[in-house]
Parts: sequence; structure tokens; C-alpha cells
Amino acid sequence: MKNYSEKILVVGAGPQALFLVREFSRLNYHVILVGKKNEIAMYSKYAEKKAISSEEHLVLELNSLANTYPKLKAYIASGFYLAFLMNHFPRFFQLYQVMPGHKVSLEQLMTKSKTYELAKNGEVLFPQTHLLEDVENQKLVNQLNYPQIVKWNKDIFLFTKPRFKTQLIKNVAEMIDLLKILSEQEKTSLISQDFLGADLKNNFSYGAYVDEGKVKLDICVNEVRHFRSGVSSVVEEYVGDYAQEIKRQAEAVLHQTKFTGFLDVEFKLRDGKLYLLEVNPRPFGFIKIMKKKYPELIPYVIGLKLIAYKNPKPVKWINVLRDLVLIFKNPSEAVHMLKVLFDFNKRTFDVWDIHDPLPFFYQLKR
Repeated sequence: MKNYSEKILVVGAGPQALFLVREFSRLNYHVILVGKKNEIAMYSKYAEKKAISSEEHLVLELNSLANTYPKLKAYIASGFYLAFLMNHFPRFFQLYQVMPGHKVSLEQLMTKSKTYELAKNGEVLFPQTHLLEDVENQKLVNQLNYPQIVKWNKDIFLFTKPRFKTQLIKNVAEMIDLLKILSEQEKTSLISQDFLGADLKNNFSYGAYVDEGKVKLDICVNEVRHFRSGVSSVVEEYVGDYAQEIKRQAEAVLHQTKFTGFLDVEFKLRDGKLYLLEVNPRPFGFIKIMKKKYPELIPYVIGLKLIAYKNPKPVKWINVLRDLVLIFKNPSEAVHMLKVLFDFNKRTFDVWDIHDPLPFFYQLKR
């Protein structure tokens, strides 16, 4: 008989949360899931669901759960929720045993400008970057190398939809126009940096589980196809010429922290040089590929296993629905998609799970 006496809280209900909910539930944990009602993990057959309708509701729900279950283990599965809790409900980190852990390191890694300070200390390259408020106040508009890419220094919204995720600025006139429409809050929260090109096949990610700044399990991947900016449809393990250098540079940044938890480090290759783009200090979108690489991933993370067996085969991850959309637009990629789908021993799916199918069909509805 299953014993559901031990409870775990998962905050955020996106695909990363869905992975955690399934894994913990199958290890006989009673999972409590807190998220917005339309997030995909809320449709899983697993977990006790707590749907929240506002930021205030989120705080009330987390306070209530903490009163009922003091010092509950809590996994934050979304960058948006993590940023909100760090900025507006820091007491969360006192009420719960939180993963990802170590608040100082979290602030360093979730804020791009602070991450770049770590990169500089570790002699890791990164694009030339300025806060937008500095671009305006220091009159740097005419001194920037265009095109520029404008992005969030760190997430600041949870229920409010941001103006954009990223914005390509081609010239001085476009930068001036953008600065005119941005609020002061947005200017202090956005950065502008040299654009390193649109070739997404030169984008690499280093996914890892880290314990107090030391990498314990890792995988280097190439984001082969993108559904849209920041959202992949096919990811493959990368073992090419730059794999060891990607690992070395990622560790040069992480070793300066006491961070504990899952994260991914994003790099861009240009002219034979690697540039650090950002670190996402929470479970990443294609985290299920880590389970394919390390079948005992979650038992290792929660201390049930001292060693995690490593699959020697190069592994792959695919979100079938996203990739189908791309194939309709570019049929020449269909052969590659089929190769991934039928590579049964090496590939894993994003949302699909035969034992928990409803989230997959919810994707169709969306």
C-alpha cells in the first residue's frame, strides 16, 4: 500500500512542474501543487491542486499551507513565481525548505547584470550590456552597437503580461522610440545588449543539478529547433567540440555561488567564441531530458540514491505538438523529426505520458 504521509509543495504549474509532480507522486509523496488554473500541470491526475487567481491569493495560500505544514519541502518550478517570491514574499524562504536554495546566489543568478559580474570574475565572455535606465540617463543611445536586443534583467511580472519577452532594436531611432513608451519601472528592469545573431542552431544550454555551487549531474544540449524565442521543440545532447568548454565556463560561474537546485546556463556561439547569455536558476523547460540521461535523477536529488547511473547514449527531447507546427512551416525538417520520434532508446517527450495523458490533450485545446 502506498504511503502518502510525506508531503512536498510544488509552486508554479508549467511543464517543469508537471515533471516534478509526476516524479514525486510516483515515489509515493503527497504533492501539493500551487498554480494558476490554466497552467498545464493543473490538468495532471497527480497532486492536490491549489488554484490561485492573483498574487495576493498566492501569498494567502502559501501562508495557509505553512501554518498547516510547517517547514514543508517546497520546489519552485517557474522563474516568474521565483522572482515574485524573492521580490514580494521573501518570508516564503523562512516558512519552507526551498529548492532552489541560497537566496544570495539566487539573486545573483536570476539577475542578468549580476550574473555577468560572476562571468567577468570567471573570465567568461558575455555580450556588452547596459541597463536601459543607464542608456537613457547616460545618453548612450548613439554609442551602442546596433542591432541591440532588449530583454528583462530579471522577471518582474506574475499575473501581468509583460510588454514583450525580447525586442530587437535595429537602430538609434528605434531605441529612442522604445525609451519614449517605457515606464520608469520597465527602464530599471530591462537591459540592452549587443545582438549576437539569429542563428538558433548556435544556441547551447548546460543543464545541471547543483549542490552548494558544485555540479553533481549535468548535460550539455543543442537546441535544434525553436517553436518561438526561448521555447524549444527539439533538444539533443551535445558532445561536440565545444561541450567541454561549455561545461568549464558554466562551472566557472556556478563555483562562485552556494546555489543548490536545478538550473540551465545558456550560451551563444559566435565566430568560434562562446558567450554567456543567461542562467535560469530553476527547473528548465526540457528538464525531462535529464531524467533520460540519469534515470534515477529524482531519487538522487532527494537523497534516496548516493549515485545516479548515467545513460551512456546521447539523449534527445521533443515536444511533438510544437515541432509539428514548425514542420508544417518547413517540411524539409520532417525527416529529422521522424528520426527523433522513432529513436525509442534515446528520446523522451516533453508533456506526453501514457499514464497521465490529460495535460497533453490540454495542449491541443490551447
